[in-house]
Amino acid sequence: MNRDTQQTYLIEPTAPLIIRTGRPFDELSGTDPARFPPPSTLAGALRTAHARCMGKALNPELAKLAVAGPLAVMTDLDGNPHRVLVPQPSDAHYYHDGHQRQLVRAAPRALASGEGCDLPEGLWPLQLEQQFPGKVSPGPDWWAIEDLLAWRRNDRSLSFGQVEQNGWMPPPDDIRTHVAINRQTQASEAGKIFQTAGLSMWQSPHSPQCLPQFAVGLLGRIEGNIEPGVLNLGGERRLAKVKPWQNIWPGIPSALVSDIQQAGALTLTLLTPALFSAGWIPGWLDRDSLQGIPPGCSRLRLKLRAAAVKRWHPHSGWDLAANRPRASRKMVPAGATYWFDIQDDHADDIERLWLNHLSDENQDRLDGFGLALPFPYVRAMS
Repeated sequence: MNRDTQQTYLIEPTAPLIIRTGRPFDELSGTDPARFPPPSTLAGALRTAHARCMGKALNPELAKLAVAGPLAVMTDLDGNPHRVLVPQPSDAHYYHDGHQRQLVRAAPRALASGEGCDLPEGLWPLQLEQQFPGKVSPGPDWWAIEDLLAWRRNDRSLSFGQVEQNGWMPPPDDIRTHVAINRQTQASEAGKIFQTAGLSMWQSPHSPQCLPQFAVGLLGRIEGNIEPGVLNLGGERRLAKVKPWQNIWPGIPSALVSDIQQAGALTLTLLTPALFSAGWIPGWLDRDSLQGIPPGCSRLRLKLRAAAVKRWHPHSGWDLAANRPRASRKMVPAGATYWFDIQDDHADDIERLWLNHLSDENQDRLDGFGLALPFPYVRAMS
């Protein structure tokens, strides 16, 4: 995959997105909750749009086109993007004491003498950096990427209010009820009713207002050309506008490589869900030593020290070529954060880590799973 040949596209859904998990649909299980599109949904939409634009056949060769994303992007109501959004990091927690809300960090800490835990040998548990009275509070599911970078720098000026103002909290699910109408009686047919839950791509209102102040689109990349127009995205063939947009995909900070080398340790934060053969832990790590070389690198060897991973998300779909459901898989959710010590250093490999895909299988990486943001871990892990 050559990231230099990829082009960036802004996708603007025109209706709430229907993204299902592949769970069997019946009167007992109910509807799936609304969720953000997984990478495979965007990959299928962009590859199909590219094939139609270029007059290519819809065949398995399209799956070789590398796709990155989706990230969220905040746009004005005219569709002009302003801010790239990324999932809330799993090591960031929101607390409320009845008067104010605050960001509280969970960070790895080595076990003291006489302490123990049930984590794999060599892994450190996460502990809150400060004891904050109160209860866990809701907060934005998506952060501005600038706020994530400030969080990784341990910028003490970063506040909950800033994260909330710059971020995105999706509104409640858009529930729509569908019924079958008997043509003879013009009444609903008994038992033929179901609901869908859609993700509305605008901000959850904090105060009474008639219209949203901004919209949220999707940002994706593909090795191929797509003309401005519309494409189908997700279930029910919902439509979305697509157009190329340059100079918005996050670029690597100029001092990132040298800062990581100086720190001797780094974090990897997933910006899209990942698929690992060993569950929550990357399959490219040796299970005994917890060391390994990330995909796309040749000499950079990392040793896992800690991880902040929320509950897995189900992933499935429908295989149009085979006309059957795809096997269910467990995704490591976006926002998961891994802490590593650097064992063998190599500047070119560190640079390749920037927004590289770290899933185990090559096809999953081509589909966009496991997009990761590296950053120096500025506190000594000892």
